[in-house]
Amino acid sequence: MKVQIEDNLYLESDGMQFIIKEYTGKQDNLGRDLYKVHGYFSGVDHAVKNLIKMKVMQSTAQTLSELVQDVSRIGQYIESKLSA
Repeated sequence: MKVQIEDNLYLESDGMQFIIKEYTGKQDNLGRDLYKVHGYFSGVDHAVKNLIKMKVMQSTAQTLSELVQDVSRIGQYIESKLSA
């Protein structure tokens, strides 16, 4: 399974685990696409929780109020992706 989450971010499975990968835009010497791995997870729910954490960590909030707004916005964004 390989599901595009957004832009260059993907959720893949290898039969044992779920992997969040980001395409780097580069290829190796054999022409294979190169990815940055953001984590390995035992379930889709764990991968989604990590995706939320990744998005929160990218926040530029300067105050607790802004952070709460960002978390709410990120939650709504993830929810929209799951229900689409």
